[in-house]
Amino acid sequence: MIDLHLHTKASDGTLSLEELVKRAEKAGLKAIAITDHDTVKAARRIKELETSIEVIPGIEISVYDNKLDYIDLHVLGLFIDPENAKLLSTLERLEKEREEQKKAIVGKLNELGYEITYEDARKYAEGQIGRPHIARALMEKYPQEFRSISEAFDKLLDQSKPAFRSRTAFFGLKDAIDVIHEAGGVAILCHPGFCRYKTEKLLKDFKALGGDGIETIYDYEHNSGWREITDNEGINKEMKGWAGKLGLLESGGSDYHGPNKGAELGVFDVPDELLDRIRKHL
Repeated sequence: MIDLHLHTKASDGTLSLEELVKRAEKAGLKAIAITDHDTVKAARRIKELETSIEVIPGIEISVYDNKLDYIDLHVLGLFIDPENAKLLSTLERLEKEREEQKKAIVGKLNELGYEITYEDARKYAEGQIGRPHIARALMEKYPQEFRSISEAFDKLLDQSKPAFRSRTAFFGLKDAIDVIHEAGGVAILCHPGFCRYKTEKLLKDFKALGGDGIETIYDYEHNSGWREITDNEGINKEMKGWAGKLGLLESGGSDYHGPNKGAELGVFDVPDELLDRIRKHL
């Protein structure tokens, strides 16, 4: 088995790079990809690791495409060069946007009567702050109201909820694909079954803009939270069909963030033949 969608403390995971790799080794995985949100801080340290498994440098880039009206789409870059200058300069800009967005969310929460600060969320993050860190700050301050990260998203932090604030700067779908290619990687659309847009149009746009593949094996059930998605098999079968129809690569992963979210690492089965096809494409 392999897992091509994993997060560390460098973004919103709960394990360090070393802890995650040890856990993957124990689970018997053959290869994994480190795909933190909008950062390669952990991916840049992969070459320092001593491990028996393949660890692939990757990233999960957030798209805020006001032109195509795709807000908060996520695109994986697999086999990227984490030292690529164009990628690093782009991520520096995105990191500033990410910080401003999260500060705006905290500001809106204050307007709604929730007395938390940006620093309350920061203490849960080793790297960049994400909405899950804000959710954990809410859980600490208001334990009777928020018993889980999912409840905080459901009430306040999801896209359609009162405290959500989008990013102000434009970063298009093509921008994400292009910078991944510039860094030598393949561009994979993440968890398409979560997207709130018409599937056919989104996937055709992604393909037309140069996208390479989509996740056709993804653990929707254990990552659905407030969305209450349980039909892993049905959604993944549909996406596999679209991949075949549009000539897109297939990828797969658990979206594992740590032992406190979703299934245990290694439980979700992704066959290594998908990785062989991606290598051949590269």
